[in-house]
Amino acid sequence: MLNKKYLFIRTDRIGDFLLSAILIKSIKRSDKNSIITVIASKKNYNYIKKFSFIDEVIEYPTGIVDRFSLYLKFILKKYYMVAALDGKKRSIFLCTITNSKIKILCTYKKVYKSIFKFIFSQIYLDDENVSKIHEIKNILNKLNYQLNDSDLNTISENKKNNLIINNLDYILLHFDEKWIHNDYIKNYKSIEPDSYFEFENFIKDIVNKTETNLYITTGLISNKFITLIKNKFNKISEFKFELNHNNKKIIFLEKTNFFELEYLVSKARLLISCHGAATHVAAAFNIKIIDIFDKSKILFYQKWTNHFRNYTNVERDNFKSLSSKIINIL
Repeated sequence: MLNKKYLFIRTDRIGDFLLSAILIKSIKRSDKNSIITVIASKKNYNYIKKFSFIDEVIEYPTGIVDRFSLYLKFILKKYYMVAALDGKKRSIFLCTITNSKIKILCTYKKVYKSIFKFIFSQIYLDDENVSKIHEIKNILNKLNYQLNDSDLNTISENKKNNLIINNLDYILLHFDEKWIHNDYIKNYKSIEPDSYFEFENFIKDIVNKTETNLYITTGLISNKFITLIKNKFNKISEFKFELNHNNKKIIFLEKTNFFELEYLVSKARLLISCHGAATHVAAAFNIKIIDIFDKSKILFYQKWTNHFRNYTNVERDNFKSLSSKIINIL
């Protein structure tokens, strides 16, 4: 019997892929001889390459000529199943021209269910699913596979980084651009601290309440709080700053790459973060999570987090109220 070949198209972000990784891992576990290819975006290509249960990763090209070449390549290929997991038009087109027994489309757009019903074997409309994990279970059922709890643990420990944490017991606060007003989605409720003093009290309260060390990481966009932290903390190295408080360490790391962030999450006692890729990493390692998202998106994010373990969420609110809620949860 020929090995079954699967093609998954996930040309968006790392957090989106980490959810799809549950489906892919489950298929690979159920059929160890399967050959799995993922078409990735520039944003998640290097990250996806590290997953051992994926046999081939292809970066979706940006140039017109390279895209045309990719389309020609897939017209000639044959798969058991192709799946447009990101619901994008380019992914739908790739699925349409690729020869396969089963074609799957996951989408938020109701009109696509009518337009493409004769092309795809199954179309999973977001509004019709209780959660994303329910969607994954439905796809697996179509393949006569079942989800196993072990499939939720999608990430193997990443040791390829330069971080040395010296077996510290710590909580991780991911203080990225989503905390800063106007650096993220402008109609979301502001959770930006009113002052550095307010932020410093918050991080010290975390240490006081938990009697645990604290790591603070950032996103790609700098802000005034990062500058103040660097000025107030003791400089250890170019991107590492430290403050001692009640015999515990508060360690600030600037410009960590995603592999380093993943490693820090994997070793943490708890992650405090606005919802994003770091949240999905914590879920994959079964790390305790305090997840922050806007009230307007609660139903949306509940669909994405229904399978999370050790999970608590809080609504975005003014920093004084939000920080108080987080401290009470600890």
